Amino acid sequence: MAFIDDLLESGGNFMIKRSEGIASLRPSSERDADLESFQALLDRVREHEGDGFSVLKDHVSSDRPSNLVDLLIVTIKD
Repeated sequence: MAFIDDLLESGGNFMIKRSEGIASLRPSSERDADLESFQALLDRVREHEGDGFSVLKDHVSSDRPSNLVDLLIVTIKD
């Protein structure tokens, strides 16, 4: 849970919502630059998977020709 807590506290160019047992992350806007920088955050999240959470689902943007993820949902382990 520590990594997710750090994301909540540090903020950045993304939005995160956390509730009981789950968190969702998305880019701060639909601008290309925000969506592309969100991909780097996804890499960091995936590197820390197992640090109190696991990736439940990701969603690839249907508005872009590339396979950029615009939503990531993780389950939080207590």
